[in-house]
Amino acid sequence: MRWNLKLFSSRASCTAVLGLLCISFLSQPLHAQSTIERSTQVTTQERLETELWWPTKSTSPLRAYAGSKTCLQCHTQTERATSMQRAATVAGADDFPAGHLSSTLNTSAIAYTLAKKTTGLEFQVSDGLHKSSQTLGWVFGAGDLGRTFLYPANGRWYQSQLSYYTRIAALDITTGLPPSHASSLQEAIGQQLSPQDARSCFNCHTVHATTSAGLDPLHAEPGIGCEACHGPGRDHSNTMSSATHAGNAVTPDSKVAIFNPARLSPSDSIDFCGSCHRSFADASLSNGQGAETAVVRFQPYRLEESKCWRATKDERLTCVACHDPHQPLNRDMVSYDNKCLACHDSKNVTATHPLSLCPKATSHCATCHMQKVTIASMHGDFTDHFIRIVRVGEPLPR
Repeated sequence: MRWNLKLFSSRASCTAVLGLLCISFLSQPLHAQSTIERSTQVTTQERLETELWWPTKSTSPLRAYAGSKTCLQCHTQTERATSMQRAATVAGADDFPAGHLSSTLNTSAIAYTLAKKTTGLEFQVSDGLHKSSQTLGWVFGAGDLGRTFLYPANGRWYQSQLSYYTRIAALDITTGLPPSHASSLQEAIGQQLSPQDARSCFNCHTVHATTSAGLDPLHAEPGIGCEACHGPGRDHSNTMSSATHAGNAVTPDSKVAIFNPARLSPSDSIDFCGSCHRSFADASLSNGQGAETAVVRFQPYRLEESKCWRATKDERLTCVACHDPHQPLNRDMVSYDNKCLACHDSKNVTATHPLSLCPKATSHCATCHMQKVTIASMHGDFTDHFIRIVRVGEPLPR
C-alpha cells in the first residue's frame, strides 16, 4: 500500500512502528538495496515489511550481529562520542550527573527522589505517609536536553513518570505524559508501556535489543551503534576479515551482507532517518504527539515541508548532507552556511535552475531561516527544520 499524503493533515505526528513480517536476512546480500525514488510517501511500517534492511527492523537473529567494537577495528575514523551513540545507557553503569535529586509534583502531592544506590539508579516516591522505590533499568537520552528512565516489572516495561531535564537540572513530568493520578505509589513511579512501544523505544535507542527471538534488552548494545543503520554485520565482518588475512584485494563484491545508506535516493535517505526521527508519512498519519510546538522535534517531517525540498528533492537537502552520523553534532550555526550557499549563490542560478538569493546576508543562514523553537514541556530548544523566511510574530507553520 502507498499513501497519498494529500488525504492527511500535516498537523499530525506519530511514533515509530515495527514491521511484523519475518524476512530471511542472512540468505540475501544487503547490497541489493533499493535506490529507487518513490513517487509517493512510504510509512516506516511499509518499509519494515518490504525492505531487506531498514532501521528498527528486528527479524534477524542475535548471532547475525557483530557489535560496534568489531566494526571499529577496520573503520577507525568513526567517532564513538556522538549523541546518537550515547542515546541509551544501562542505569547501573550510567554516569548520570544526579547524585541526589528531589522534585515534588504539586498536582499529585507525591515527592520523587532520584538517587544513586549500591543497587544502581533508583526512584523513591512518598505521599507523606508511605514510601516506595524502584530500581531503574535503562537511561534513554544523551543528556543534551534530558533523560528518561525505563525499568522492568512484572514481565513488562515501564517509562518513568518523571524525567531529568538538563536546562533546569531537575526532574519534571516526562514529555507526553499527563500528571499522575495513580492509585498507588508504585503506579506513580511510571507508566506501563505496550509491548510495541517498548520495542520502539529500545529499537531507536539501542542496537539489537529486538531480534527474531523478540525483545531482550539484556543482550542489547547501548546507544545507536554501527549496525543500527548498517544492519547486522557478522557476515560482512567475517567476509572482509577473511579477504584481508588471505592477502586478497577488497573488491565491491566482497562488501556483501552490509547495508550502505549512502546509496539511497534523497527521499529514501530522509525516510531512513525518519524511522526514528519521524518521516513525513509517519507524522502525517497519526495524531496527538505533534501538538503545539512539539512538532519541531520531527526533523525529517519538517524538512520535507520546506518549499526548497518540495520543489527539488535535491540530495543537498537530505539529513546527511548537513549531519554526518559518524561525527559529533556540529553546533556552530555558521558552519552550515556553505551547505545553503551550495544552492543559494549567484553562480548557481541558471534559467533551468532558478533560485532565490537572500537579500539580507550570506552568512548565519540557519539562524534566520531555521528558527529555534522552545518546547516548554522539554525545557529546551529545537531547531525547526522547516526552512523558510521566518517573520517576527508569525505563528509556527503546521
